[in-house]
Amino acid sequence: MKKIRLNDKQWTRLLSLPRIPIRERDIPDAPRSSCRLSSHGLIASDSAGREYITDQGALRLSQGR
Repeated sequence: MKKIRLNDKQWTRLLSLPRIPIRERDIPDAPRSSCRLSSHGLIASDSAGREYITDQGALRLSQGR
């Protein structure tokens, strides 16, 4: 995965979101938030509008700031 450059606000937001529970990982039509983090697939929203970190987001977090 390409390391997407995040500003301080985006990095803090990514750190603050919960990771998606394993049982919900394959939500096929999860609505997306409209922001840079979601456009890169780092976060998504569930049907209730709660944002969570996707697998790609977790990978980006593991790459460090």
